[in-house]
Amino acid sequence: MSDTARTNGTVLTAALVVVLCGAEVAVIGSGMGDGARYGLGAVVLVALLAAVHRLSRAARRSSR
Repeated sequence: MSDTARTNGTVLTAALVVVLCGAEVAVIGSGMGDGARYGLGAVVLVALLAAVHRLSRAARRSSR
């Protein structure tokens, strides 16, 4: 994979983390019912953790 493609992927993943953080705050602060809020919040949280894990792997690869 080229450095440019890796950098673009890292930037997109970092942007996704920011968007997911905002989505998590919006879900938690929304007026939805508890079940829907917790369910949707859990889905967003799992996606957020996956994106952070992907960023950490990219950081480890770039430091080698």
